[in-house]
Amino acid sequence: MKQDAGPPLKPLARAALAGASVPMAMLTLPLVVNVPEYFGNAIGLDLALVGTIFMAVRVLDIVIDPLLGVAMDATRTRWGRFRPWLLIGLPVLIAGTVMLFMPPHNVGGAYLVIGLILAYAGWSILSLAQLSLAAGLVRGYADRARIYAWIQAAFLGGVCLVMLLPLAMGRIANDAGTALSAMGWLIIGAAVPLTLMAAALVPERPHVSARDRLGVGGYLQLIRRSAVVRLVTADLLFGLGFGVASAVLVFFFISAKGLERSTIGVLLIAQMGTAVVAMPLLGALAARVGKQVALASCGIVSFVLCPTMLLVPHHDLVLSAVVMAIWGVFYGGVSFLPRAMMADAADELKLEQGVDRTGVLYALLISSWKLGGAFSVGLSYILLDWIGYVPKLGVANSAQALRGVQMLFAGTPAVMGLLGALLCWGYPLTSARCAEIRARLDERAAGAR
Repeated sequence: MKQDAGPPLKPLARAALAGASVPMAMLTLPLVVNVPEYFGNAIGLDLALVGTIFMAVRVLDIVIDPLLGVAMDATRTRWGRFRPWLLIGLPVLIAGTVMLFMPPHNVGGAYLVIGLILAYAGWSILSLAQLSLAAGLVRGYADRARIYAWIQAAFLGGVCLVMLLPLAMGRIANDAGTALSAMGWLIIGAAVPLTLMAAALVPERPHVSARDRLGVGGYLQLIRRSAVVRLVTADLLFGLGFGVASAVLVFFFISAKGLERSTIGVLLIAQMGTAVVAMPLLGALAARVGKQVALASCGIVSFVLCPTMLLVPHHDLVLSAVVMAIWGVFYGGVSFLPRAMMADAADELKLEQGVDRTGVLYALLISSWKLGGAFSVGLSYILLDWIGYVPKLGVANSAQALRGVQMLFAGTPAVMGLLGALLCWGYPLTSARCAEIRARLDERAAGAR
């Protein structure tokens, strides 16, 4: 039976939908790599305190995300459920960006807490609204793999843009405060037009699901569903692995590999730039072999590839960039594939229960990635403090401290990648099962007309 995929998404609307990822991407990596390092090094807050604050705020943020999902699913306006939330999240994101990227020099832990709460809340609202919009607009199994691959490509392109900035600034980039402030202005300059374009140009399908409330029992049932629990757990593991690597990346390359601070942008651009090019190809591959097979493959390759970074010679920028570029392909894969797969899980739930929980399901997925990020920064900085690593000493740190940095950077994403890949074994929503679900939903919709 032919699936009713609905009218195709126009190129301009598709571009606006993907483009909304750019400002969120510009915020994401610096928030893990640059902001904690700046508050711990330039401002001089205790590393363990910085790590604890990042972890605590992320945990609080995770509690808020499902509530946002419930609120979005319950929203009824003439402009749709999700588009109004783009306009709500924009000023929140801007406020958090100003606080974190342009801080005074005499701030303390409370300032960092407030800035993180605002930045994470704004990011959550925008990301949740965007992903939920995409889930409703693109219904076919293969089409979802492709559109979420384009969304991820735009996301990684945003990371490249913000990381290119220190290189464009030249020697000024060695002033961490100036570089951080410039990143903040770039994020704000992209967020305003791109978010407004998404709100204005991306259509939203009419919502026909009956109003119903999601209680605690219903929420617990959601997270016990096989497809949902596998996706959320795998996303948590991948987020933890890559989050730890991102949190210690600056320390690893400066202290353990002897590179200059100004070259960090080169490595990140190599990683993300390759991923941007590879995302559409990876999306096409996932549509052909199955999303769960592609996701498992990304996890296994990460397990094999990450430890090779330990073999890169000191001061070898070129080889470091090559390994990071290869790694970037699979980083992008583990980021976008669970989001494409969660749209299929939302269809399965809609078929079985007749309710649309898209917002809540994506909130769960965002929460899992954030939880991985929360523990990655928190645990990394606590462990660095415990082993005696001192950021200002650089290569002069003790051998034990430098070994610890290397193990955190290379070992954690390798182990988490393997564990995430194992969760894809026996994943229930194969392409055939998703086609069956979509056909039955289309039959139901045709009968209701």
